[in-house]
This record gives sequence, C-alpha cells and structure tokens, in this order.
Amino acid sequence: MIQINEGRPWLAVVFTLIMQGLGHVYCGRLARGLVFNFLNILPIPIVIALFLVNTSPILMPITIALIIISAIIQLIAIIDSAYIAKHTKADYELKDYNRWYVYVLLVLIVSGGSIGSALYLRDQLLEAFRVPSISSYPTIAYNDRILANKIVYKTKDPARGDLVVFINPKNRHQNYIKRIVAVAGDTVEIKDNQVYINGKKLRQQIIRQSASENIKVSVNGKPLEGDIFYETNGDARYKIILAQNPDNPASDFAKITIPEYHCFVLGDNRNFSLDSRHFGPILLATIKGRADYLYWPAKGWSRFGKLGPEHLPDNEK
Repeated sequence: MIQINEGRPWLAVVFTLIMQGLGHVYCGRLARGLVFNFLNILPIPIVIALFLVNTSPILMPITIALIIISAIIQLIAIIDSAYIAKHTKADYELKDYNRWYVYVLLVLIVSGGSIGSALYLRDQLLEAFRVPSISSYPTIAYNDRILANKIVYKTKDPARGDLVVFINPKNRHQNYIKRIVAVAGDTVEIKDNQVYINGKKLRQQIIRQSASENIKVSVNGKPLEGDIFYETNGDARYKIILAQNPDNPASDFAKITIPEYHCFVLGDNRNFSLDSRHFGPILLATIKGRADYLYWPAKGWSRFGKLGPEHLPDNEK
C-alpha cells in the first residue's frame, strides 16, 4: 500500500505524468481524477468524429486548438495534484483504491483505450511528420514539424498545388514531401527552370521583399542563395526558390504525359530536390496525405499555421 505523507507532491506529479488524473487518485480524490482523465482523452474521439463527418479546412485549426487545450488541462492537473498532495494531512486515511495494483490496472485500462484511439487517428486521419531536408523550402524549413491530412483524398483527388507526403519510390521505408504540379492526363516539360503544363508555361513572379528572409537556411555551412518566386499553377499559387547547386545543376526535362492514377511532383527548392524528374510520376496509392498544417516551426513561430497554397480567383489566374 502506498502511503501519502505531507510534503510528497512530487509523487503526485509523477503519477499525473504517467496518467492524467492518477495523481488525484493517489491523493484520495477519485472523482476529480476521473474528470481530469476524461478531459485528457476527450480530444481524441472529437478529432476522429470531426474528420469522419467533414473535410473542412477549419478542421486543422480546431485540432491544434484541442491539442493546446489538452496540454493546458494537463498542466492544471499537475499543479492541482501537487497542491492537494502538499496539503494532505499526515493522518489521511487511505482508501481501498490506494494500492499499487489498482493504479497499474487503471493505467492499463485507460491507456489501452487511449493508445488504440491515437493509433487509429494516426493511421487513418492525421499523422505528424518531421521534415529533415530543405527540398520544400521556402514553404517548409529544415526540421519543421507538419500535420498530414490522411482522409482528404478519400473524397477528392489530389490537385495541382497540393503539398503531399508520399512513400519514396526508391526506398519504401522513407517518406518524401513534394508539391504536385501535374495530374493524370497532363503533359509536363521543363526548359531552363521553367515548367510547362499542357504546353503552357507556369507564371513566375519574383518576390522582391521575401517573407522567407527571416528563415534563411544553409547548405554545407554556406547560406542558400537564390531568387524566390510565386509560381501560379491553375488556381494555386505558392512559393519556390531557384538557387544554384553545383552538385545538381538545373537540367531540362523532356515532355511526358502523366499516366492514369499518377501525379508529377517537384520540390519547391527546385535545384535541391529529388523528385519526379529523377524517379518519374508517383502512384496516387503511395500518397499518405496532404501536408495541411505546420504545428512546430523550426524557425520563427510567425510561420505557425496552414500550409496549403493560395487559391486565386478566376480574374487572377
């Protein structure tokens, strides 16, 4: 049987970190602990339900908000359990559930359900990825953490301008993130760093005062130098960078037609990317999801938020 002594708040904190609400159970506040535990696991079924019934763009902000609220509740639970433990009198009479095997049973029951829900969320709806390269700069920087929407393509096809996470065709144990520039039936050709879709050159507009200047990246210890452009592809507009890379000089790409159930992907950092120019169009079945949200920016929290391309009105296409 685990004793509670005045001045043992650290143990209540440890229990709360193991399972939210367990610290309160340790302090004899069973009902309070169950409430905190319920609030902790509530966001998971809410997110699952939202993604199953809707694909609205506001789902990502709602998900992020729920995660933040959950973290705040956990912090409150830690402080509250420590406070209760500190002010518990030495003559506290232990309850029947103040036994180590009861704690273990509670953890197994609650954690089993939470882990199952979290695995379902990751496998079917939403998955977090860390980006270990600069191939999608300036939209995504090295070490950024992103959320990929895995349900969006159950109701619609991938579109030009989408940033997608997919399985590397050359190494199925590795994930890549690139931007779709052409879909099935389109023709693609690249000449002098200019991309031609269905015979039409994609419009590139140089950005004189770039918002990416505060997230400069380095290659082999040297700053990456290049011009940043807005590239317009249909109704999608996104940033790309054309930088000099002596190890991978820009080369032309002969015209091809994208076969059915495939798409053509390029890195936004055009000359520092292994993409469809090297391994050809990718199968839609290898796409894991659309990169929708930057939840942990490696450089500058001003970049936190939605990742999707800007969609232009008809008069600006």
